[in-house]
Amino acid sequence: MDAYITATGRFLPGEPVPNDEIEEYIGKAGRASSDLKDQILQNSGIKTRYYAIDKKQQTVYSNAAMAASAVRNAVERAGLEPADVELLAAATTLPDLMGPGHASMVHGELGYPPLEIVTAHGICSSGMMALKNAYLQVKVGEKKTAVSVASELASRGFKHTRYEEMKAITEDGSLPMETAFLRYMLSDGAGAAIVSDSPAPDRVSLRIDWISLTSYANTEKACMYFGSNKNGCEKTWADYPNASAAAMDGALVARQKLSLLPHLVRVGIDEYERLADAGKFDPDAVTWFPAHYSSERMKTMLTGELKRRGVSAGRPEAWFSNLTRVGNIGSASIYVILDEMLQEKLVQPGDTLLCMVPESGRFAISFMHLTAVAGAAQQAKVES
Repeated sequence: MDAYITATGRFLPGEPVPNDEIEEYIGKAGRASSDLKDQILQNSGIKTRYYAIDKKQQTVYSNAAMAASAVRNAVERAGLEPADVELLAAATTLPDLMGPGHASMVHGELGYPPLEIVTAHGICSSGMMALKNAYLQVKVGEKKTAVSVASELASRGFKHTRYEEMKAITEDGSLPMETAFLRYMLSDGAGAAIVSDSPAPDRVSLRIDWISLTSYANTEKACMYFGSNKNGCEKTWADYPNASAAAMDGALVARQKLSLLPHLVRVGIDEYERLADAGKFDPDAVTWFPAHYSSERMKTMLTGELKRRGVSAGRPEAWFSNLTRVGNIGSASIYVILDEMLQEKLVQPGDTLLCMVPESGRFAISFMHLTAVAGAAQQAKVES
């Protein structure tokens, strides 16, 4: 049995926030951190992003609320009723609560009838984990219709008040680069996909051919992490006497070990080559490469490494991302990318798509191969 993405949806909170307004929302943390902003944004290529907090640093939309809005958008486009959804797979990096699971909170926000739920927790790859769960359950006949959703609310963790207790900014007034970096990189939003056992009759659907998720955590230390101040993560935020002690030691802020990022590119291309050599896809036959990368500089490194190895990467214009317009939404990015491509009618029947989602967390690489198919009514119209 095949499984198809028959509709997608998204929710991007508020209006696009341009680069010169970032600190109007998240504030300034440390005297020198703002000086890094231009350098970071120039490398990232991001021009606008979305925040679910306002300029008073108050939360406007919860993580669960954004996810629920994306699900409703996808369900409406699919022409489904809430009772038609049999499985809700929800992914995020930092949920609203430590418990219950994110899927429970999204289900409650939706108010849909009783259904099966699954929560996928991680960083960027968690969105693909949720989608693979939905895909496999439909493919084996366990469910006829499932919805997968990924959402991120990073901004409230980057408010300047989060850094006031850190010892690192009391000495020279600056944040470490590994903490300042992510404040200007991550965005808020949600994306959803309906997975069904048959294609939509009146529009292009995406048949899921396969999804590959590979972790390299057995050989790698954490590169992007939350809850510790060292990437060995021997001491976590819960090991401190109290939350204030953890905050003072810098264990409660997001960190990115920048020196490890080039290695992520190499690991990602290793996976790309492995799958191509195994016959999972032909690079020269792929129509589109929807790719979630954290920065334009990362894209340059990625394509440069492919060229250095003499590995085909298809047409340069086939690599698609909306990073510069919507920002880096982590686990939700690949959903929002696919939604934009479908809504803009960039994908035509017969096209093949190889989606790539590298995660720098502790190095996990995800690929998904899709084939665009026409619905029966759509095909009949063409033939007539």
